[in-house]
Amino acid sequence: MSYIFGRKLILSLTCAATLFATVPAVQADDEKHDSDNNEARYRHSVMEAMGSSFGALALIMTNRVQRPDQLATQAKALAISASVTPTLFPAGSEGGDALPLIWQEQEKVAEAAQRAVDATAALAAAAEAGDKAALSKAFKAAGESCKGCHERYKAEDE
Repeated sequence: MSYIFGRKLILSLTCAATLFATVPAVQADDEKHDSDNNEARYRHSVMEAMGSSFGALALIMTNRVQRPDQLATQAKALAISASVTPTLFPAGSEGGDALPLIWQEQEKVAEAAQRAVDATAALAAAAEAGDKAALSKAFKAAGESCKGCHERYKAEDE
């Protein structure tokens, strides 16, 4: 077996194993949320992806892991996930961790979602450029944009 073929096979098997390992976690998460509300479940999944990317960025930026070569990748992943935030609260998707207030303040929510899109895009650009000062500032702004919505529109975690 060639070296390249072997690496691709190992990568494919690893991806498949990871996918199957996450299914129970997704099923368990469904029990916490309205299992009939796929929009709320989708919203939760996107937010979890954003949280994971943000957490990975924090670990790199605070030097708790030595992965500076992956900083731009994590920032880009966060920005890509955040880019759909303005679409995550359509009428009829009430439930999950979103408080009812979110559907009463759709204009404010749209503005806040756009701030998150812009902040994470700036973070990705700063990470790509390697500008540490801009990166630190953008990281803080992205965190604040997320925190602002969560404090006002997200139910407390149990």
